[in-house]
Amino acid sequence: MWRFLVVRTAQGIMTLLAVTLIIFIISRLTGDPVNFLMPQEATIEARNALREALGFNRPWIVQYGDFLGGVLVGDFGESISTQRPVSEMILQRLPATFQLGGAALLLALALGIPLGVYSGYWRDGVLDRLTRFFAVLGQSAPTFWVGIILVLVFSLQFNLLPTGGRGGIEHLILPAMTMAWASLAGVTRLMRSSLMENLESDYVTFCRIKGLSERMILWKHAFRNAFLPVLTFGGVLAANAVTGSVVTEAVFVWPGMGRLLIDAIDGRDFPVVQGIVIVYSAVYVACALAVDLLYAYLNPRLRAQ
Repeated sequence: MWRFLVVRTAQGIMTLLAVTLIIFIISRLTGDPVNFLMPQEATIEARNALREALGFNRPWIVQYGDFLGGVLVGDFGESISTQRPVSEMILQRLPATFQLGGAALLLALALGIPLGVYSGYWRDGVLDRLTRFFAVLGQSAPTFWVGIILVLVFSLQFNLLPTGGRGGIEHLILPAMTMAWASLAGVTRLMRSSLMENLESDYVTFCRIKGLSERMILWKHAFRNAFLPVLTFGGVLAANAVTGSVVTEAVFVWPGMGRLLIDAIDGRDFPVVQGIVIVYSAVYVACALAVDLLYAYLNPRLRAQ
């Protein structure tokens, strides 16, 4: 168990180090931020002076070393456009992103699991066909399209909910539904297929021969084993609840990290882009590690390592 934990933790650290190097290089290939901070009529001397003040005239390896040293102590530098600490800007936007992502994750699991169980056990019925149709539609439709359709129907057509912004619970409903749509479809389809596979297995046949009730077979045996793949997918959904809100926040003008990332990319604000991507990567690594630990706890062979 401890050996497994140490190996997974080391892999996570190496992944984060690789992410810092990749995002550092890619962000600097998008263009010179000095061109966005100064007017077109600015002289070359003024541009070089600003570039030197920001430290962009130094070799990339030196800039990366300073950046990595700051990351290790939680310092992502200062925003080029606002001169505010990047960590402060991220912490200011995190609550909004967690609120939206948490609501979407809860909605996807609360609806997806029972729909998948019903669709997998009572297959080929009317509800099963409707569930499969909406699941395929949910995984095919782009997020921005789903958000626009919801706004057109519930905000503009019936005037039931606000079109965007953050406020009361009424502001959260449409963005959460938009984010949860694809996740709900994935949970439903995975729960359905996993349950059907377990219901057709030999141990379920043996349980029926023993005379166990269908209710006990479904919930005590088949569901518990069918839920394991959903558990793994749940780790991905938990990470995506934080990192996958960029499009949704743009559509609904939700003041989270996704909106901040879009503004930073538009303004070539390197420190902000780097800080947000590293936070996103850390969330993914943490969720993957949590899923690995749960599997190690549930799998006796891994616990013995």
